[in-house]
Amino acid sequence: MEKMNNMNWFLSLDKPFNYNRVGYMVFLCFICYLISSPAPLFSLEWFIYFVLFLAMGIVADAVVQYAILIYSKKRCRRQIEDAHLLQNELQHFTPNADFEKDYTLTPQNYDETSILRQYMTPEDHLAVMSVDSGKFASQFKDDTEAMFVVEPYTDTQRVQSQFEDDSSVKVTTLTPTGKMPFKDEKIDIIMCQECNYDKNEIQRVLKKGGYFIVNQHGTENLKEFVRLYMPFQMKGKWDAESCAQTLESIGMRVVDKFEDYGTIRFHSIQSLYQYFTKVSPDFANVNRYQVFYLQALKEMKDHSYFEMTTHQFLVVAQKTF
Repeated sequence: MEKMNNMNWFLSLDKPFNYNRVGYMVFLCFICYLISSPAPLFSLEWFIYFVLFLAMGIVADAVVQYAILIYSKKRCRRQIEDAHLLQNELQHFTPNADFEKDYTLTPQNYDETSILRQYMTPEDHLAVMSVDSGKFASQFKDDTEAMFVVEPYTDTQRVQSQFEDDSSVKVTTLTPTGKMPFKDEKIDIIMCQECNYDKNEIQRVLKKGGYFIVNQHGTENLKEFVRLYMPFQMKGKWDAESCAQTLESIGMRVVDKFEDYGTIRFHSIQSLYQYFTKVSPDFANVNRYQVFYLQALKEMKDHSYFEMTTHQFLVVAQKTF
C-alpha cells in the first residue's frame, strides 16, 4: 500500500532495468549450497558446482526482476504518467515571497503568551529561550524589571537592535560550553519557547520558587514528513507527560501542563513551502525532499488539500528548593 502511494516508486519504474542484487544472491546461494551440496566441502568439485549454481541463481533472479518490472510498468502505466506530470510541475515551481497564506490550522487549546503572563510580576527577572530572533520575547517588553533573551543560533547584536528602546532587555546566547549565561539562582522565570534546554542548567539558574515554562513540539508534530525521512528517530515519545517526568526527576514540582493535537491543511505547494520556510527552513527544499513534495502535490490534486498533524505541549514547573 505504501508503494502504491509513493510517487518516487512510480518514477523508478520508468528507469532502465538495472540489476543490482549480485551481492545478495552470492550470499544466498552460498548459504543454500553450503547446506545442500553433497560434494566434499571446498573441494574442486564443490567450487565448480557452486559457480554453476551461483550463475543459474543470478540469471534466474535477474529474469524474475525484469519480468516484475515489465509487469509493473504495464500495471501502473497511468500512475507513472501522473507521477511524471507531477514531477514536471514540481520542477517548474518557483517560490513567491508575496504569496498570501494558503493554509488553515485547527485552533490551539492553550495560549502560551497568556499562560506566561499569569506567572509574571513587574519585579521579575525573566529569561526567554527561543530560536525566533526575539519575536516571541518582544511581546513582553517593559513587563518585567529585566528580561534576558537567549538566542543560541542568531546574531545577538541584530536581535538586540529590536530592543534598543528598552534598556531592561539584554540579548545574549549560550556560553561556548553550552551553559546558560547566568549566575546561580539569578532568574525568576524561564520561558523555553520551541527550543531545547538543559534541565540541570534550568535548575541551576532558577531562583527558589521560580517557574520554568516549556512550550515545545511533540513527537507527533509533522509526523507525515518526519517518518518519511527520519524513521529511526521516531522511537520513544516526547509529550507533556514525558517532559513533566524529566522535570520531576530533578525535584521540580509540575504546576500545570497542556497538550494540543491538531492539523494543518495546505492548499498549494507554495503555501507548504512558505510554511516550512517559516518553521523549519531546512525542510523548505523541494529538490532534496522531492518524494514528500510529490506526495503532497498528489493529495492536493486528489482532495484539494494536503493535511499534516500538529502536536504541541506546554508544561509549567516550579523549583521548590
